[in-house]
Amino acid sequence: MTIPPTLTLYAQNGCNDFVFNIPFSIFQTPYQGKKLFDFQVVSDNGKAIRTELGTTITPHGNLDLMDNADIIVLAGWVGDKPSHTFTQKLQTAHQNGKKIIALCYGTFGLAFADILTDKTVVTHWAGENAFKQQFPHIKLDNNKLYLDDGNILTSAGAYAGMDCCLYFIRMLYRASVANDLARLFVSAPHREGGQAQFSQLSIVNHTKDSKINALLQFLSDNLDKTHKLDDLADKVHLSKRSFNRYFKNATNMTLTQWLTAKRLSVVQELLESSDESIERIAQKSGFGSASHLREKFKERFGVSPQVWRRGFGG
Repeated sequence: MTIPPTLTLYAQNGCNDFVFNIPFSIFQTPYQGKKLFDFQVVSDNGKAIRTELGTTITPHGNLDLMDNADIIVLAGWVGDKPSHTFTQKLQTAHQNGKKIIALCYGTFGLAFADILTDKTVVTHWAGENAFKQQFPHIKLDNNKLYLDDGNILTSAGAYAGMDCCLYFIRMLYRASVANDLARLFVSAPHREGGQAQFSQLSIVNHTKDSKINALLQFLSDNLDKTHKLDDLADKVHLSKRSFNRYFKNATNMTLTQWLTAKRLSVVQELLESSDESIERIAQKSGFGSASHLREKFKERFGVSPQVWRRGFGG
């Protein structure tokens, strides 16, 4: 094995312990007695930082160590804009084509540093809406566990950081190295599917409009039935055209989008808490047929209902 590349892991006060410990552990683990990386931890001023749970991390130095790094890793992100020095260091590294890896909310740090132009990235599903609001010009993939785009490699939530780090080692060295490390950590070397299977559906069940609230309750109580737009519009004393606009203003979703999301949430609940057949669940949730349920479920979560049940069922 040749001289290992220099890898710098950035440490912030208040960083998430689990997200930080994944690259901290994996990238320091030797392979066949040799280190894979010349590993360094840096902080803004070179002083020790305290994690979210109170662990003290002593860095090797300050941000100047980033100048000679071949690889820079951000494990999560705390706060808003980084310091001017950090931004400059990251921009220079990016311009020089160095590999930059951001795990979980670390993608926010790259976005704040303005180095994601023409890149597609991922972040934790819980932060996607905030990311889109703050950085509408950056293309965000809402499903992949990790995504490699040129010199930028980003990952979704905490455990996807493990997937991402193992992927990077597999690409930099070879599959057998990543596989052996995965065995050491008792982890799968590669997981199928994307993070959509772990995300929670965001469904509006209560609005400021009492008529819409009554309608949402009615729909929730009758998900297994077919609903005609004319009938629902009559229920709130509106024309069909006015109803569509009225419903979307109140819920920020079309009626079809809301019904699909609500039905999928019921499917999730039944898959996790019961052993009922897919056909029966399709009837209860209003999808009608098992094939229609499977189509919509795979479209939203990237896995089949059976795979979901195996992973989340009681």
